[in-house]
Amino acid sequence: MKLRSLGVAVLGAMCTGAGVARAAAVPVEVDCSSLIAIQTYNVGETATDQTYLLSYATVDGKTTTARFPQTGTWPTAPKQQPVDSKKPVALWKGQLDDGHFAVVTVILMQGEGKDEAKTKELVSKLEAAEKGVSALSKPTLSSNADVKTLAQDKLKADQSVISKITDTFSREKKTDHYGALATVIVWNNNGKIMKRLDPVGLTFGEHNGLDVKIYSKLKNTRNNVISKNEKGQWEMVQFEPTNDDSTEIRVKGLETEYIPQPGGANPLRHTTDYLVGISVQAGGKALTWTPEDQQNNADAIHVYYNYAD
Repeated sequence: MKLRSLGVAVLGAMCTGAGVARAAAVPVEVDCSSLIAIQTYNVGETATDQTYLLSYATVDGKTTTARFPQTGTWPTAPKQQPVDSKKPVALWKGQLDDGHFAVVTVILMQGEGKDEAKTKELVSKLEAAEKGVSALSKPTLSSNADVKTLAQDKLKADQSVISKITDTFSREKKTDHYGALATVIVWNNNGKIMKRLDPVGLTFGEHNGLDVKIYSKLKNTRNNVISKNEKGQWEMVQFEPTNDDSTEIRVKGLETEYIPQPGGANPLRHTTDYLVGISVQAGGKALTWTPEDQQNNADAIHVYYNYAD
């Protein structure tokens, strides 16, 4: 009886120990790993934009905001790329315990960065719209279904703001210019970091055609991205939504507009087109991306993906 009781006691202790075992916290970093101007907001073959990123991250129900660079702007043009994989910009980094998650929102802006009041207004509007996203106030997520619900609810909230973006930022108002928005969710699922990126999508106009439109999407570019080849020479190439080793996902932010011309001349059709590369590291290792939920349109150029994980 004593031996049997001892065995039961040891088994109980083992079960209790297994029950309280938890996965260790994992260091996670969300980076901007590239910023490429395909076509600048400023008009002209040799035009250069001034660019910056806004970022706000929610962890354990608390939100922090940041700007990159902290002061000033990055001169950016097709042959002048201020961010690359050799010197990525850490948009957020921290430790995630088992079940905990971070939601990082990334906004690209073009302009001199002098409209601080308006950029604060934009972030405030987004945060206000996201008050209805109940999962943002929680410290943990329990399942992939929770991640999907969080992503979809936040997307809907952000679209309600970005669809009216020209009410705050526009060429006519002579303000800075909104370029793109995407949300990255990173979640510690029993020691494994899961991730998801949702571009805010089409927020004005139609997917195809030459009409006025604004979108942030995951899609192939045209054969119009200037990039250096192995010989260090610039050439026009097509970029896919991920890089060669799939460690970077590229958000394509585009606006087509018609600019009034003096003397009653026909308005000038102009497109601003950028790529924002996002990478995630977990435990010091770069994670890989797969674009998901493919949407087919008229041709290969117009195929896009609703999210990536």
